Amino acid sequence: MISDDPHPSRIIGGGINTGESAQPVVVTQMLGIDNNDPVREEALRARFLSFDPLFDAASNLVAHQLVLRGRAAPADAPPELRQMEEDMLLTGLYSLTQGGLTGTLPLLVKISTGVLFSDIPRQLNHRQLVWCMDIDNEQHLGRALALQDAGLAICPTLNWNNAVVQESASAWRYLTCHADDTPPAVDATLVVEGVRHAHTQARWPENAWFRGSFFSGDTQPADISHEQAIQLDLLAIALREPVETLVQFFRLNPDMAPRMLAIANSQVGGLSRPAESAAHALVMLGPQRASRVAALLALTGKLPTDTSRHYAITALTRALFMGKITRLGAPAESAATAFEIGLLSIAPHALSLPVEALIRKLGLSATSARALSAHPTPEGAMLQLAYACENNDVEALAAYAQKLEIPLHQISVAYLDALIAASALDAALH
Repeated sequence: MISDDPHPSRIIGGGINTGESAQPVVVTQMLGIDNNDPVREEALRARFLSFDPLFDAASNLVAHQLVLRGRAAPADAPPELRQMEEDMLLTGLYSLTQGGLTGTLPLLVKISTGVLFSDIPRQLNHRQLVWCMDIDNEQHLGRALALQDAGLAICPTLNWNNAVVQESASAWRYLTCHADDTPPAVDATLVVEGVRHAHTQARWPENAWFRGSFFSGDTQPADISHEQAIQLDLLAIALREPVETLVQFFRLNPDMAPRMLAIANSQVGGLSRPAESAAHALVMLGPQRASRVAALLALTGKLPTDTSRHYAITALTRALFMGKITRLGAPAESAATAFEIGLLSIAPHALSLPVEALIRKLGLSATSARALSAHPTPEGAMLQLAYACENNDVEALAAYAQKLEIPLHQISVAYLDALIAASALDAALH
């Protein structure tokens, strides 16, 4: 992104706004945070919501489902518990629609039959919303069809043991199925849940939407903390989704907004004038820098420790360095890809997850996945060079410099520049 500052300072090549061509980066002083707005009860409840991604057969993001993060009442749970969780979900949805759903992707929301017969779907209706539900009898069917005729997007669950949905399957624009079911012969967009293996996914139409660990890596270790789960959500959104979804994330997680604003308003964010809120900062940063600033926040969390600050500064140093080395002629796919790989190289440590789980959860490209998995690729060699710089491994530095055909002194200067630029992040994390 080109700044509107007439006299920008420069971090040449591989900066926080690295794209396919070199652009100047404006450097400003860190500014204060306005955190005086009271947090409403609705916001406190809504922050426990998350956007689960849905993908097509080519692993392209096509939709989200609004869910309670880390919570799902079992089928035999007390009705009061299920009601409370649905209330939390709808409270969060209300907050989102009040602020305006500005993204372009559909947002699926699972509701009970009690909500189906209420005025809530009509009151909260929005062109992006797809209402998902179980239909058990003719009464449910009639109500769902009436809402669809009124312009709402309805997505019943296909149940081969229930003739009501089977006989009406051709009437729906959307239809939820389980991955182990037989694909129905309908024109509806099929929302396929529970996909865990490639051979299972291959049985379904290419235009279906898929949700499951095969695409999103949603199976997480039992010992991952709630805070780490939120950070992982943010990292996935930062890497794959538009700025509008990032804005929604901070609306659902207002306690993370002050730290986001601090990073954006620091030298790392490089804004030419201060942003007044997290949403304002995201818009001012533009898609690429917003993604990278949010990713840095995901590596630290809302209350950074000495360890998480070290992780974030190390990640940014590697990212800046790898971007600069690409500019110097290293045979990487692009400076932007090199930057991403450097940034993500610390994520397994920062989020306490194995590399394989992160690759699947974040939906990384083959280039990034191979580099992070220590496969012999140009980007992987650059990452090893970054490690050599960190450890002052002279022999490895000389070997990689020769392999990349970049003079050793240029590598040293590039790493020093990256180290100095990344150190500016420390002030924003205290």
